[in-house]
Amino acid sequence: MTGSGDSGPPRPRRRPRARRGEGGRLYEEILDAAETLLDTSGESAVTIRAVAQRVGVSNPAVYLHFADRSALLSTVCLRVWDRLDTYMTDAGSTATDPAGDLKNRCVAYVRFGLDHPLRYRLVASGPATEATARVADACFRSLRHAVRRTADDGVPDSEVTALTRAVCACLHGAVSLLLLQPASVWPDDLDRYVDDVASLATSGALHRLGRWPAASA
Repeated sequence: MTGSGDSGPPRPRRRPRARRGEGGRLYEEILDAAETLLDTSGESAVTIRAVAQRVGVSNPAVYLHFADRSALLSTVCLRVWDRLDTYMTDAGSTATDPAGDLKNRCVAYVRFGLDHPLRYRLVASGPATEATARVADACFRSLRHAVRRTADDGVPDSEVTALTRAVCACLHGAVSLLLLQPASVWPDDLDRYVDDVASLATSGALHRLGRWPAASA
């Protein structure tokens, strides 16, 4: 107790020192804290100091797991994005035919991007990094698998790859178009928007492959 009776502001909570073998738990706690800061306060709020204070550890304890702020942000984004491939595959597996598989994956992609706008912008629309390359590769392989299933055996792989690039561009553009605008001007019926985008991407791919006749005049 001081003579003035003023004990000062409360100090940040201190996390008990991790015991041997508990480093993995601290790693997850750091990511949880960074994820919360990102989603509630935006990218600028995710700093090594802020994360350390939230977890109750020193700054060096965070640096033991992440070389710098950029590495921490990338890992936070990939923590969710790494689940996208499984998310798309699971969505496709509920379909009864290849066309439905492709459409469901397209729906999953667009919905995922809109549900995680901050992470989508950081990973998919930011500077090219190893993280963005991993994300792009996983998404591309998932969609290419679905496009390949809709094509005849005689369609060359190069054609499937080119068509998949076009599908990816369509989906990424649909997500980015909304993320560039405030949510207040987004379509009222977001489910309809997502379904429309997925339907157009799928029907366009099928038509290009000769599996969907052109509409009559």
